Amino acid sequence: MAGLAAAFDLFRGGLFAEAKAAAQQILADEPQNIWAYYLAAISAAFEPDLKEFENYLAEFEAALLHTPGRPHETDAPLYLHYLKAWHALLARDVEKALWHYLQIADQPEGWLARSLIKKFRKVKEITNPAFHAADYVVLPATLPPPKRPLPAKSPLPAILPQKESTGWQYAKPRQLKLPQIRLAAFSWWRLMIALAFMSVATTGYFYHRYRSARAAEPQVPQLQVADSAAVMPVVDPAKILYRYKTREAIIADFDRAKANLKANKVNQTRYLLLRLLHSNADFQTREKSRLFVGFIPEPDFAAFNDNLRLKDLFEDIRLRRDSLVVIGGELRDAIAEGKGMLYQFIANENGEEYRIHAYRSEIVKEETRSETQGKRTVQVYGRFKGLVGAQQAIYVEALRVWR
Repeated sequence: MAGLAAAFDLFRGGLFAEAKAAAQQILADEPQNIWAYYLAAISAAFEPDLKEFENYLAEFEAALLHTPGRPHETDAPLYLHYLKAWHALLARDVEKALWHYLQIADQPEGWLARSLIKKFRKVKEITNPAFHAADYVVLPATLPPPKRPLPAKSPLPAILPQKESTGWQYAKPRQLKLPQIRLAAFSWWRLMIALAFMSVATTGYFYHRYRSARAAEPQVPQLQVADSAAVMPVVDPAKILYRYKTREAIIADFDRAKANLKANKVNQTRYLLLRLLHSNADFQTREKSRLFVGFIPEPDFAAFNDNLRLKDLFEDIRLRRDSLVVIGGELRDAIAEGKGMLYQFIANENGEEYRIHAYRSEIVKEETRSETQGKRTVQVYGRFKGLVGAQQAIYVEALRVWR
């Protein structure tokens, strides 16, 4: 089983030929290992000649039917449907592939089938499916455990009855009576009531603070990519924005995004997830990154602690889009545009001037701000949307405006 796990690790690392060779070595020792047949089949799916893939598909199905121990109770038939659906897509038979996906859509590991069913209902034809094998291949969630012989039953020693020990007999302790204090303005009952009231009030106060702190924390999704992360070959470099070299870098970026979101670093979290989404990572990692982006909240200005430098916006425009920024500067013009207001001002950062265009809709109210050094100033808290105009001005959709 250790050799099979190592072979799957080769596949996750993008070494498809080495993974197929490892699977063939396992089959030479264990001809009935159905997971080795499956690994050989999905590794052969990335080769230009698909004859070997078809042969391994037939051998995987035959091994599944003749494996002792009721193999239909495992997840192996589900992965057989995935392979047959991929074979149907190679033959441009979308309806047959859709039929196979419908057979496994209700199973826990049929999440990819459910996603592809929605896709095929909109797109009736798949262009060049052989170049997108990674989008249709699913790895087993967990490998089957190795079979171990049961230990021999050993005779249990007879449990002897134990006599109850009476122990030492003590006389009943004397109950000490507290001295009764009779004062007009004091009593033990009043002191106990006051202490109980103070305990309840203190407990309620700390519980309210605890609930408030929990509500303010962002919700981190329970997602992980350590079991499925893989580096995919790049067919068209123009379609990706970032290229990963190792699967460990993919796992590290995903875990770092979760840690940043827990620390309310929304801009750093969005940047890492968008970089994963537009990279050569595997299909499952990109889909989980797409879901993760929906969990990023829009913090209030008082809780915002992840501002960006204006210089960073120019370095990664597409990956920094929708990031939150706080920008202030000297107001040059305020023009009514539609039902809102467009502010044009100059921001100064490290001795460099940047032209800013900030649009405020009618829903966002302008807040007053005291004058600084006799100049008209404006400060904006909003989302970065890109660069506009021939002068490449920074365009911001304002959430709050101080003037």
